[in-house]
Amino acid sequence: MAIGREQVLAFRLASHGLNRRIKRLVEAAARCGVQETPLGTAALAFHARVDALSTGKLEKALNRDRSLLGLWAMRGAPHVVPATDLGVFTTGAMPFDAASFRQMLGGWAPALDKAGLDPFDLLDRLVRATDKLLDGESMDVNELRDRLYARVRSLHKIERPDSARDDMPEPLFRGLGTKGAVCIVSGRGTDSVMARTDQWLKRVPEPMDPNAARAELARRFLHCYGPSIAQNFAEWTQRSLADVRQILELIEGELIEVKMAGKKALLLAADEHLLDSPPEAKGVRLLPVQDAFLQQRDRATLLPDQTARRRLWQAVRGPGALLVDGAVTGTWRGRVKGDRWEVEIEPFGRSPTRVMDAIVQEVEAMAQFKGCSSAVVAVSG
Repeated sequence: MAIGREQVLAFRLASHGLNRRIKRLVEAAARCGVQETPLGTAALAFHARVDALSTGKLEKALNRDRSLLGLWAMRGAPHVVPATDLGVFTTGAMPFDAASFRQMLGGWAPALDKAGLDPFDLLDRLVRATDKLLDGESMDVNELRDRLYARVRSLHKIERPDSARDDMPEPLFRGLGTKGAVCIVSGRGTDSVMARTDQWLKRVPEPMDPNAARAELARRFLHCYGPSIAQNFAEWTQRSLADVRQILELIEGELIEVKMAGKKALLLAADEHLLDSPPEAKGVRLLPVQDAFLQQRDRATLLPDQTARRRLWQAVRGPGALLVDGAVTGTWRGRVKGDRWEVEIEPFGRSPTRVMDAIVQEVEAMAQFKGCSSAVVAVSG
């Protein structure tokens, strides 16, 4: 089966809940997690997917019901995931072997090799120390990092790479989240407050079998980003290609091959009907920077124009994406000024005059998640 770009994008929009808003926060988070980078973007991503969302509903899910959980997951990035899916986004996201762990460690991998330290063993030591430090209490993320470094003496053997800012190997430290040992209970980034996951959650899910967790994460990836290839899954999870191929073998009987841009790609057989006839996307969404929909590894599928891709995906402090009827038609940036949420739209082509009312309505609805009571929209160019 050969498929075209527009068909693929319509399928992915529906899989991400961006063709029409859905009812439940947990359902939106379950697709592939909602990234919280930079601070405050998870709320905007949820707003783009969930109908009639308010700050109160989101706060209730995170802090009272605790049906949603913040933790370091894929690529060590902060994500909000369903508490019931803890194993999928922790055990499922952990590397399988030493070669795959090296991908997760990045520039720290040679330093651990030189120190003669096994990353799996070292992470287990960090988990044990964390269990004691956070027993019955929460702690500022920076204090936790410092106290762990002081307590786990093996860390002192590691020579900090030139590119690192701290003596603690940050990818290994964030592995505490991917192991499911710690979660983010308030704040984000350098202001995060951490707690033991098993003590924060009101009901801790049963541990998942590692292969079952990895297989389920692969299903979530292919449902949101399919049709896709093994390399894209490896990049999304920051693990080795060999590791990913082993995972895909676990669900081999659930996959079919399709042709996309003349090349073979994998799709869940259960999604074939949705890909054959994806629903049409209507309306306006302002997707925040690092939104899950923008995490597509085959960026040219989403935006064929190279200039547009450079404007959307920037290395530092990039913009969000303006989505009109399922197409990325420009970028946007917002700032809080006093009690007002100010958003500037930069279209890729013609001014979005015909949907301007819808853009203004969307920006005004987003204002509450920035702590603002009013909003204003400007269009550059």
